[in-house]
Amino acid sequence: VNPLTMIHHGCYVSAISVFFLVISTSITSCVLFVVVLSIGEAIWSPRLYDYTMQIAKEGREGTYMALSSAPLFLAKLPVGMMSGYLLQKYCPEDGPRNSKLMWLIIGLTTAVSPILMTVCWGYISKQSNDTTTTQDYNEVLDEDDSLPLNELAPIRSRKG
Repeated sequence: VNPLTMIHHGCYVSAISVFFLVISTSITSCVLFVVVLSIGEAIWSPRLYDYTMQIAKEGREGTYMALSSAPLFLAKLPVGMMSGYLLQKYCPEDGPRNSKLMWLIIGLTTAVSPILMTVCWGYISKQSNDTTTTQDYNEVLDEDDSLPLNELAPIRSRKG
C-alpha cells in the first residue's frame, strides 16, 4: 500500500478520535479516544518515516528525517499556548465548565490536516508519483554527469 495513502487514512482516524470527547466526557469516551487515537497513530506514523525515506536522496536521509519531524516540533509552542488558553476558558478551577466545547474546538483544529490533505490530494499524490527513486536519480546523474537545476548537491566536475 502506498505510504501516502496510509498517512491520509491514518490522519482521519486520529482526527476522528477527538470527537468521542465532544459527545461525552465519560470514562468510556476517554478510553475510546485513546484507543482510536492510538490506532490512527499506528497507521500513519510508521508510514511517514517510510515515505520520508522513499523520497530522500541517497546520502541525505538524515536531513529528510529531521525535516519530516520539524512540523511536530514547531507545533509544540502554539499548541501549548492554545491548550493553556482553552483550559482556562472552558475548564477553570472554579466556576462552570464546558469541556465538550473545548474538545469541539480541538477536534475542529485537528480535522484541518486531513481535510487539507484531501483537498490537495491531486497535487500531493501527483508529486509523490512524479518523484523518482534515488537509484533512478543516480543512474541519470551518472549517464550525463549533469545536475538538475533544483538540485542542491555540490557541483561535480564534467567528464571531458
